[in-house]
This record gives sequence, C-alpha cells and structure tokens, in this order.
Amino acid sequence: MRRQLFPAFSFLALAASFALGLIGVGCRPATQSTTGAQAAQLKPPTANTAAPQPQATPQREKPPADGITPDWHFPPITHATLPNGLQLRLVERHHLPLIELRLVLLSGSATDAAKPGVAMLAGEMLKVGGTGVLSSRQLLDKVESLGSSLEVLTDRDATTISLAVTAQNLDTALGILSDLVQKPKFQPDEYRKLKRREMDRTDSLAHSDPAWAASMVLYRQLFELPSGVHPYATYDATSKEIERVMLPDCKSWYKQNVTPSNAMLVVAGDINPAALQQSAARIFGKWSGKAPSAASFFNPMPPNELKLFLVDRPGSTQAEVFVATLGPELQSEQWAPFKVGNQVLGGGVAGRLFLDVREQRSLAYRAFSSVESVAHGPAPIVLRAGTQTAKAGLTLQALLEHVQRMGDSAPTDSELQIATRYLSDVFLLRVETVGSLADMTAQLGVLGLPDDYYDNYRSQVSKATADQVKASSPNFDAKRVIVVVAGDAQVLTTPLSHFAKVNVVEPDKSFATEKIVPQNAAAALELQRMD
Repeated sequence: MRRQLFPAFSFLALAASFALGLIGVGCRPATQSTTGAQAAQLKPPTANTAAPQPQATPQREKPPADGITPDWHFPPITHATLPNGLQLRLVERHHLPLIELRLVLLSGSATDAAKPGVAMLAGEMLKVGGTGVLSSRQLLDKVESLGSSLEVLTDRDATTISLAVTAQNLDTALGILSDLVQKPKFQPDEYRKLKRREMDRTDSLAHSDPAWAASMVLYRQLFELPSGVHPYATYDATSKEIERVMLPDCKSWYKQNVTPSNAMLVVAGDINPAALQQSAARIFGKWSGKAPSAASFFNPMPPNELKLFLVDRPGSTQAEVFVATLGPELQSEQWAPFKVGNQVLGGGVAGRLFLDVREQRSLAYRAFSSVESVAHGPAPIVLRAGTQTAKAGLTLQALLEHVQRMGDSAPTDSELQIATRYLSDVFLLRVETVGSLADMTAQLGVLGLPDDYYDNYRSQVSKATADQVKASSPNFDAKRVIVVVAGDAQVLTTPLSHFAKVNVVEPDKSFATEKIVPQNAAAALELQRMD
C-alpha cells in the first residue's frame, strides 16, 4: 500500500494542543460541596463599618522564560553489516519491554519502470502469499499469536516490512521476517485475490477520493521529463496498470530487489545490540543476493509556466485544489530554511494558508502545505485546499497569491519565531515511542542521511533567518506552477480558464486529457453557491 502523502493536520500538533487544554483544566480549583450541617453553622454576613483596608497584592510565580528547549540528541545508533551484506541499525530504549522491527528493502515504487504497481504487489505478496510451510492464514495467525500485526508499506524509495513484539518474542519475530524474504510462496490463488483487491481499491479511489485522483495527475506533471519517465512520476497505479502486472513480474521484481545487499534491518527498543547481532547473523545468515542496479534519476525542471489540469468529478459539490512546484534537494543547505518556509506558509494552524484562506476569507474548510522528502533530486512542495465548487476559482487565486508572496518577501519575525520553534521542538514528541524511533532510524538509511542528521537539522532550523527562508524558495512564482483541481468539469471549466488553458482529465480513461479549454482571462472566478 502507498503511504498517505498529505495529512490534513499533524497528529502531533493536535496532541500538543490537547495537552495544553488539559493543562488549562488542571489549573482550575476543585468545587467543594457544603453539607446540611455545615450550612446550618453558616451565619449571614454583617455590615462592615470599618474603613476599607488596602488588599495585599497576591504573589504569583513568574512564568518560565521563552527560550530554547533543553539540549536533546537523537539516540545513538549501533551499526553492523552481516557477511551477506545485510545492514543492521540498532537503537536501545529500555523504558518498556517492547521492540519495533523494520526490515527495509531499498526499492520502492521508483523501481516499477514500465510496470506501475509491480513493487507494491510484490511487497504485498511477501505478506499474503504465505511463506515456507505456512499458508497465508497460518502466517498471519502466527503473527497475531505474538500480539502483533504485520504491515508492508511501499513508498517511492523503499518497501518496509514492520513488526512489533515484546522482548521475549524477538527471535520469533526475526524468524518471521527472515522467512518472508527468503521463503515466499507466491501462490497464484493468493495473487489473484490480491490483484482483484488492488484493482477494486484504485477503481474506488478514482471515483471517491478527489485528493488521490488529483495526485495521480500532479506527480505525473511535476516530474515530467523531456524524454523518458521519471521514477517519481507515478503516484499510484491505475486499475488497468495493475491488471497488466502478472505473477511472473512480481517474482522477477522479488529476485532482483529482495536481497540482503539491498536491505537493512532496523531494531529499536529493549535490546542488547551484541546479542541481537548474533541472532541476526544466525537467522539471516543464509540469505544471499547482490544489490540491484541503481535506477537512473534525471532532475526534473521546475514548471516554466502555469499548467492547469481539471480532473472531472461530475456532480461534485466540492473541489480539491492543488498547487505544486519543486524545492531544493534534501541534502542541500537550503533544506532547513525551506522547511521553515513551508511551516510559515501552511504547516499548521499558525500558517498563512490556515489563517487567511480558511479563517479570514472562509474560502476553504481545509488549507495547508506539505513537503515530501525524497532520496533523489528536488523535493515537491504542495499547497492544498478543500472547498465548495462555487469557491474553487477564488480558492485557487488565494493559493497563487500566497505562492507569490513567499517568493517576493521574507517571513515576519513573529512567523519565523513560531515556525522555527515548532520545527525544533516537535522532535521531542516524535521520539517518545519506540515505533517512531524505528521509523526515524529507517528514514536515515533510506534517504542516505548521517546519524547526526536530526541533531544538525534541528540546530539549522533554530538558526534559520528570514532572508535564508526567502532565498530557499526561488521557484515560488505563481506563473510557474502545476495546478490540479478535482471537481465538476462542467461547472469549473469557465472559472478556472481565468488562469490558463484548462486540460480536462478523465479518471476512467487512465487520467488521459479529454479536451483542452482555451484561457479566458475575463472569466468570472466565483460561481453561484450550490445548495
């Protein structure tokens, strides 16, 4: 399955707000009740004829000074490499007898090439196809007997198999992961069921999920190359593309990509690194295979004009509006200031998009921006708003205004302080769970980042200046972006033609362009509100 790339709001931000609410409630004194006997002893107040006396000013404790959060460092990572090439990344956390395991294959959907969906289907088959002497059902029953669940996530740059167990079941969990990658059964009947489920999933999403449909077009256009297909150009596979992927294709992908030299085992929690290395060597020692050839990545160019696509959703009373461009590379010195800029723009409820597009203008019920970290080349930044069909034109205009504002001017001191403080401190919440530690450690390996990346990133974010934020966003130009709107084409074609020619895309035909409507700069933006 693909990861959701555009979370509407950060769970961590909501958790922090909830925690602040609890603090406010906790400061309220408890209400005391009065019994009948106590009430009988109370006397009515008598008139006070004495001159009023000055009241002593109550002494209050001063609030803590606003400053930098105490020093924090990402936990040390123990590295090892088995003779067969399997990398180990081990992180100790002994608060609870819990262990999170991530077996990461450094091949994701970017390796699909001419067969979109093959990496996802092959990854899922490792889970649902059965392994060794176990059928699919027996395998899942064994996992459930450990009080756990097995997950396979296929992203652009990796396929990750996740398992969480108690410390006493560590060797059993390692054995399960080893069997998954060394002894998959690829049963034809299980593949037929999986393929049917995935085709139904994408058919349903094409009609029911406007964000998914818009993303299918957005990434294809954002990563467009003059010749060939960029490995990141496919957001997900269509039903027809999945139908063309056969079981031999999955077996071929498995043989080429599921090798110890193309994998890393991340284990975080209540572990002994030395003992774990011995167990891993014993359990994974017979796994063999060379790393696959590296995929070719040619950097896409930022859009050279405003390109507008309308994904038709007949009869829809709502619309999803996306505006995207390319930012710096993850390894660039501009990355930390760029992330600060995204936070200022639309990273949360203090962002410009939320405060203006949603709160001030009431154009959208949801407005935010997000940056996707990718292992190769420039990273996409996407502005997104959900709105009524009648307000889609005005909403797009507002998003373009904010893109231009980010490119033309630096953030204010207040915006900069809020954004840098949030990005610097949010790690303190993220590392509270063993699962988060495992995920963050795995991400370092997938993205090719050093162990001290999080410490350095946090420091760079804290020190980012307003001028650095502005300089990190050279592609913020409202006339050079990709725009994708998912909504009713019959209604939205006219207002959207105000901005550029409109390419009307049909989801039922593999998101092919059905017609092109010329630009009409005089077209009205706002439509009559629909009931």
